[in-house]
Amino acid sequence: MAIWGLQSFIPGLQSLPDNFLGFIYVFILISAYKWYMKPFTTKQIWLMVGIGLGFFLLYTAASATLSLLGHSMGIYITGSWKLPVIMVGFGMFLLFDRVTFHNRVINRIAQSAFAVYLITDYAASEKLLWVRLFNLQNLYQQPLAILQILGILLAIYAACTLLDFIRQALFAVTIGKRRGHWFDLLWNKAPTPINPFA
Repeated sequence: MAIWGLQSFIPGLQSLPDNFLGFIYVFILISAYKWYMKPFTTKQIWLMVGIGLGFFLLYTAASATLSLLGHSMGIYITGSWKLPVIMVGFGMFLLFDRVTFHNRVINRIAQSAFAVYLITDYAASEKLLWVRLFNLQNLYQQPLAILQILGILLAIYAACTLLDFIRQALFAVTIGKRRGHWFDLLWNKAPTPINPFA
């Protein structure tokens, strides 16, 4: 938190790359919260989200002021893995975690969320999706750009989920058909270790 969080506020410093290291960073934060901390109250969660949004507003105002004075820095604090982004995102995650909602269709789709992440975060997939097929920068100035971008994102999510459903079905009729069978075959063919004390 100190290494990657506090330096979020200093422009120009090295930040976490937008890859698996960022995922590990978030995983560590969530694990530390789940394993070692008392659950936050709803008031504490809203306070965390409010502080994160407050940092956004202050930094944006400071950046705009400096830009008017001729020192353009950009809104550096809104990048991936910056502390305010983590505060707002983590707070929203905790708020939604308290909501109890059960739906078989949504749960079935949610099982493939990690597969969607893996497919879309792979370097070759990123190039195919965001450079060759859907260059979103070309849509920015068009009317209804937000709706077009949302449609593209939903279509990609649906296609990746469908691919994962196919993977699950293939696994179910091949390796998963007889649970433990492949392990038993390998175990039986493995040479018996020699006991040095015999």
